[in-house]
Amino acid sequence: MPNLLQIIMYLVNKIKWQNSLIQLLNDYITWLEDAGDRPPKGTDITKLDYNKLTLDDPPKV
Repeated sequence: MPNLLQIIMYLVNKIKWQNSLIQLLNDYITWLEDAGDRPPKGTDITKLDYNKLTLDDPPKV
């Protein structure tokens, strides 16, 4: 049976691995946000220049 120190060292190694994984995913998310054509966070989307809604003429019956 492992002693307490071995268990603590095992858990510390797992935490280090999880920390590196979180950092990698954070970098990937940042890269995805920078590479996209989306407006930056905090942008008021009501002020963006979208195409206005247009309707077709009604059908002639």
